[in-house]
Amino acid sequence: MFKFGSVLALACTLALPVSAQGTYSQGQAMKLIEYSSPMLPPANYKGQWWTSPDNCQYSRAGRPGETVWYLIVNSAHMKCQVRLIQRAYSDYN
Repeated sequence: MFKFGSVLALACTLALPVSAQGTYSQGQAMKLIEYSSPMLPPANYKGQWWTSPDNCQYSRAGRPGETVWYLIVNSAHMKCQVRLIQRAYSDYN
């Protein structure tokens, strides 16, 4: 019983959220990069979901100021990219 309790306690500890630390030194600014591609929606697109011209479906995500489109897996086919980056900080690549 003791082993099960220890394993359960360890699993609960590992499941706790951890804050990520950036690799930039204090005072160093991150550069916001904008990408363009025919697969991306127009820059003024405000929707949560996007269907690209090759019929892949994406959901909007990203940190504040970023726009990253992640593939909706249950609608994917072989030609779909896993993510489309529209705006991202320079540490993203």
